This record gives sequence, structure tokens and C-alpha cells, in this order.
Amino acid sequence: MEHGFQITCANKNQSGTIVRVGGQGWSLSHHGAIHKIIGNQLRLYIFIGDDYFEIGVRREGNHAYLVLEPDGKALNEVEELMSC
Repeated sequence: MEHGFQITCANKNQSGTIVRVGGQGWSLSHHGAIHKIIGNQLRLYIFIGDDYFEIGVRREGNHAYLVLEPDGKALNEVEELMSC
């Protein structure tokens, strides 16, 4: 079930956009996480309560962002995600 690295926190800029994600003993820039996921070099996941979600990437025009799979909710909208 759990494969890869668990996201437990994220840092956001003043506009609420995630700039960095992390977990116990690791952290990556938002840009770096997106490129590693797209390149199949990294799998990320998150627990919200008891629910497990894989992290995926969605694109809008030239912009890419991290989402919960399979529902597509943007990671920056997850209120339970604490600041690193």
C-alpha cells in the first residue's frame, strides 16, 4: 500500500502556492517533486486521517501542480497539511 515517501508537511509562499514538500528526514522543492514524479523517479503519498492518497501531477497550461490521486484535489488545498 505505502510506497515511496510520505508527505507530512509543505511550505507555501504568500499566495498559498506550495514551494516545498517534505517528510521525516527529507524535503524537495515543488518543482523537483513534480519532475521526479513525471519521470517515474519518485512516488509520494499522504495520509489524511486514515485515508491514503498517492500524489500525482496535473497541468493547467504551462503550470503543473501536485494533486491527490485519484480525486485530483490540489495538495495546496489540504488543510491538514502542516507547515515544515
